[in-house]
Amino acid sequence: MSRQLLGHHLVWKSGTNEKQEAGSILGLIPTQKKAPEPIPPSEISDKNPYAAPKTRTIWEGPPGGMYLPHLHPANLLLFFLTLVVPIGLIFLCQKIVSANTRDFLISLAGIGLAAWVILAIIYLHRAWEMMQMFGAHLTGSKAIRFLFLPIFNSLWCFVVVFGWAKLWNQNVRNHPGLQPASAVWSPLFFLFPIMLFISQGFLVMHFLTQEWPVDLRNQKHLLSLTVWGATLGLTLICWCQIGLSINFLARKKM
Repeated sequence: MSRQLLGHHLVWKSGTNEKQEAGSILGLIPTQKKAPEPIPPSEISDKNPYAAPKTRTIWEGPPGGMYLPHLHPANLLLFFLTLVVPIGLIFLCQKIVSANTRDFLISLAGIGLAAWVILAIIYLHRAWEMMQMFGAHLTGSKAIRFLFLPIFNSLWCFVVVFGWAKLWNQNVRNHPGLQPASAVWSPLFFLFPIMLFISQGFLVMHFLTQEWPVDLRNQKHLLSLTVWGATLGLTLICWCQIGLSINFLARKKM
């Protein structure tokens, strides 16, 4: 027979006849402490910060939205300057008489534009890498592999530029951890491959005819320059939105 004191047993103080249940006396019967619930494993691993989420913690997202502490942010100011400054140098060359100075400025402009293209590729690679945790079908390396093929890269941009915009907006709408994030302007991402294709078409045409657009009074030259300028502006807008999306997930929590 168990001699354990239970809550419904009647007890009384020595020298009195007043009885009461043992459970009504605070501290008389020790309460059993519940074992603490196990902490779910961390979803963001130091080894693989882009691993797919395994628990619902990362799906719901921390306060303020989910984030990737190991994701490098995008430097939008540098991205803007590496495009605008070379274009300014090219226009400045038209007013310089000295051939040596003009060649030097053109070389600097070429280096700046090359840096701008490299940054654009890096940010697109980074954008697809961070989307791995949302089940993206492309990795960063696969996304940029066909960007170096002239003409075909325009068609490929429908997959890696417009496709990324659709995937990001879909997760912004449906993913609880991305609710504070901003959606991108997907129509501009759809227009970008078209403008890139037209721009490369004009470039091929001028290369074959050896007639480069330098006369603003010539309508054909003006059309080419307008298309190229619009394509560069559209690229800048799309990639700035990509950079803002990267920076949302790369921000550091306080």
